[in-house]
Amino acid sequence: MGNKLLFVLVMLISWACNASDEHSPVTLIFAADMPNISDERTGRYAELKTLVDEYRNTSDSVFFVFGGGSIGPSALSSFDRGSHIIDLLNSLEPDVMGVTKREFSFYEDELSLRSYEAAFPIVTSNVKDNRVGQTPEGLLSSALIRKENVSLGVISILHERVISEYQLFDVVVEPPQKAVLEASQVLKERGADIVLLNYSYPFPFVSNFLEKGIVDIAFISDSRLNDRPYDDSIDHPNILKLATPATAIVATINKKSQWAVSNVDYTALADIQPHPMVKKQLLGYESRLKRLLNIQIGEWQTAFSTERKLVRGGENAFVNFVADTIREHAGADIGLVNGGSIRGNVSYGVSEPITRQDIVSELPFRAHVVTLILTGEQIVQALEEGLSQYENSRGGFPHVSGMAYTFDSNAKPFGRIQQVTVNGKPLVNEKYYTLATSDFIANGGDGYESLSSARRKDNASARPPQISDLVVQAIVDKFEVKLTLEERIRNLAEGDD
Repeated sequence: MGNKLLFVLVMLISWACNASDEHSPVTLIFAADMPNISDERTGRYAELKTLVDEYRNTSDSVFFVFGGGSIGPSALSSFDRGSHIIDLLNSLEPDVMGVTKREFSFYEDELSLRSYEAAFPIVTSNVKDNRVGQTPEGLLSSALIRKENVSLGVISILHERVISEYQLFDVVVEPPQKAVLEASQVLKERGADIVLLNYSYPFPFVSNFLEKGIVDIAFISDSRLNDRPYDDSIDHPNILKLATPATAIVATINKKSQWAVSNVDYTALADIQPHPMVKKQLLGYESRLKRLLNIQIGEWQTAFSTERKLVRGGENAFVNFVADTIREHAGADIGLVNGGSIRGNVSYGVSEPITRQDIVSELPFRAHVVTLILTGEQIVQALEEGLSQYENSRGGFPHVSGMAYTFDSNAKPFGRIQQVTVNGKPLVNEKYYTLATSDFIANGGDGYESLSSARRKDNASARPPQISDLVVQAIVDKFEVKLTLEERIRNLAEGDD
């Protein structure tokens, strides 16, 4: 009888201890959207390392979740496909990384290669390689991380638009709700105490899944989240939103009847002392980049900006230059460049030197020139596709060369084009024109679906040059580069006649 009583007491004490441990506070650190180490807004890896170490040194129940959005684009990633980002993250030692659409900047197989370089799991829960019918090689459909007496299960989902925006041919994106339900069940069966959802598109079902306990905590990262009109759809006390660059979230969560966020700090990384080791790594990569690209090739004779809202909302002097360059190279009637291909997001002054790094930063994707043969009617359709998401500042906004168009942004999508001219003459619907653009756009990227079936003109070169190389050469040839605005694009909703 005594032994039985002793056994019961031991079990009760053990249960009490476990219950106490189960309810202990847990610290979650989140960061994401850090693709460009040369940008003070997105390159704060050394400061992030200091922050993470500080919390890890004070508690064993700290989970560092990196939300992705960082493999590209950037000048250095255009050379190493994002390997330096993985190298830096290995120094920071995240417990897990989620996948967003930027991780596909260099397509599916390069992401798999990056996963083998990573000393941490990389998760994508609703992406399947259609060649083998499973999660792409090297990636995980979910991850379970155990620390002390707490287990964190991680799910990461994407929106299906990544397929068209990044021209992915070897993967499919499965319904996110189904993926979350299945992954959550698997994680809970494996003993997950907390189920975390990582995502970058404001799916409205997330709040409902939190209410039902399918997931406990959700983390959404998008540096442009605050600019979007549907921000209300992601409001919930257990949704942590990272919408400001150069910021990390430190959240404390506690469990009573269920896990809940009890405290959230939005930490400006610029206010933190950089970690010496990671700072040295960054300086090494910066030095390499400068050796490769810090060579003056010209001088700007015009002040201009490539700020995101400008290149995705109206005519832009720099993008005019890019469109002219590819049209002249191809000998085409028209040039077309999407605003989303311009990524510098900076301003330039008169007499400012132009370096190769400037151009690679502005045009970080390895896009090539393609020449299409289109009717005037097809050209109008393509312009409508490019303008269909105007109100959301999407990357399809069409910049042109050899052509001008008038549109009404207040009109409904696919009814916005009012007038089009080619070389000063009205566009003829039945006439054929040649159009120079990027292979990304020609393959239907950024919503230009109609172009994917257009007839292509045979190119003499088996390996067409990159657009960034053409722009560099055009600047070298001119040296003193004067950019112009020529009323190629007019928006009637802004009062243009």
